[in-house]
Amino acid sequence: MASTIKVTNINTPDGTGSLTVDRPLAGDGNALVGISPRNFIIDGDFTQWPEGTSAATATNDKYSSALFESQISHDGTITIERSTSVPTIAQSKHQSAYSWLAKCTGTDASIGADQYARFRYHITGSDFAHLHQQEITISFWAKTAAANSGDTYYFVLTNSAQVRSYVQNFAPTSSWTKFTYTITLDSGGTWLFTEADIGMKFEIILAAGSTHDNATIGSWVDTGQQEWWASGTAISNFLDSTSNEFYLSQVGLYLGGSAPTFTSPPISTVKDQVEYYVQRYDLTDNSAQWLCVGVCSASASQSLLTWRRQLRVAPTVTSTAAATFEGGDIAAAADLNAINFNDVGVSTMRIHGTQGGSTWTNHSGFYITRDGTDTAWVMLDARH
Repeated sequence: MASTIKVTNINTPDGTGSLTVDRPLAGDGNALVGISPRNFIIDGDFTQWPEGTSAATATNDKYSSALFESQISHDGTITIERSTSVPTIAQSKHQSAYSWLAKCTGTDASIGADQYARFRYHITGSDFAHLHQQEITISFWAKTAAANSGDTYYFVLTNSAQVRSYVQNFAPTSSWTKFTYTITLDSGGTWLFTEADIGMKFEIILAAGSTHDNATIGSWVDTGQQEWWASGTAISNFLDSTSNEFYLSQVGLYLGGSAPTFTSPPISTVKDQVEYYVQRYDLTDNSAQWLCVGVCSASASQSLLTWRRQLRVAPTVTSTAAATFEGGDIAAAADLNAINFNDVGVSTMRIHGTQGGSTWTNHSGFYITRDGTDTAWVMLDARH
């Protein structure tokens, strides 16, 4: 089956500005064959880890991969790292390089009523506007260690206030398994649609206490509080053994009643998408990498840092200590003894640096880089 499509307002060799092509359609006449639907999970292939890929303890509100955030309240320890264990091409028809790996490294044999281990992705409100009240399909690959093979965990969809919840249990094994669910999104409650807001949260729940067991599998509920599992189908306790592991790969959320074979955009596109939310500037060479340039007096400087791309909102700025940075003019350089970030916006900020001696030349051009021995970085966080 084919359909004639006329594309206008483009550059064509004949200068007409239009082109007519025949494109095959799916059997229902609606979807173009060979054009993948949009994945509303950015970097579901887990390629971007701005804060490091090695095992790090999951703490509350801490991100692991670029856009997956930990929500932690328990008496054990979970570490998150990037793994190279992935579904095979024979299994998934896609060659991933990495997966997301959680390990129990300290046990909590009895999860308290209000305790939990959750890992979530935020869909920005303006993206969620394309999904609201419609049918979507969620697809992901998961596996466990042998110790927790077949254990029951949950995923959850919630609104920004986390009082409207949809839950689904799943039981991964020690072999990679694909899980796919088609869901009609909520028609009740309050949902947000602006760029500044969270439209919907997608969460993986590896442990949760009885306070949060009033959800209903496969249905939207409004109980006025956060509900992540259903008491009739108990959630396993991921923290009951230090042999437990959970792997996640190829996460997708699509508009419509089916999920395509997972694909990832070109890496340049993924990096650009992620850098709309978070950017990190790592300085690894104090002679060849300048963070920014500006002007200085004898002991103080003002410099402008322009982002690699515009961020979603004005970011929270963090960095290594002032002494890890070196400031210099054409004649001399010295470690900073103070660094401040001012006038932070969606595209630029002003960096004020000082040092204790009078080694700089008044009214001179100026640069900031790292000092000769320390690790130095600046991170811009515009995530939700």
